[in-house]
Amino acid sequence: MLFLISSSPDTKEFNTAYKLAKDMNAEICLLQNAVYASRNSNDPGLYVLRDDMLLRGINENEISGRPIDYSGLVDLMTDQEKVAGLF
Repeated sequence: MLFLISSSPDTKEFNTAYKLAKDMNAEICLLQNAVYASRNSNDPGLYVLRDDMLLRGINENEISGRPIDYSGLVDLMTDQEKVAGLF
């Protein structure tokens, strides 16, 4: 299962979605404002949408996750049995 999370990491929605994904042992992709969480994370398993990261002034050296582009996101979503978008 893949969780797409877009909420800012300082919100209840982000924390709930992240905890649920971890509890379910699901893949996590951070989009939009959620990419800020990749800076403070020790989770190298996160996927981080590169365009959203760069738009927010975050470079690849600052994150612990794996940057992906839109093509990589599509591949990631099609490889999963289920995809949940959590905002």
